[in-house]
Amino acid sequence: MADRATPPEISDDIFTLLGVRRDGIASIVDLMPAGSLEAVRVRAAWLLSEHASCHLVEVWRGGAMVEEFART
Repeated sequence: MADRATPPEISDDIFTLLGVRRDGIASIVDLMPAGSLEAVRVRAAWLLSEHASCHLVEVWRGGAMVEEFART
């Protein structure tokens, strides 16, 4: 019998940034190594500037939402 691979655990070492449209659909997913929140804020601002369809960016880490950045 072949061994089955264990699914990866949710990692606290990665930030997941979701670019969310006004209708609530996450149309963009970006992964970043966990580091400073300031670096994540810069990346979120960049995502909003580069993707006109994004209404906001949600930042997740280890299964919990850390911050949310709305288009101004």
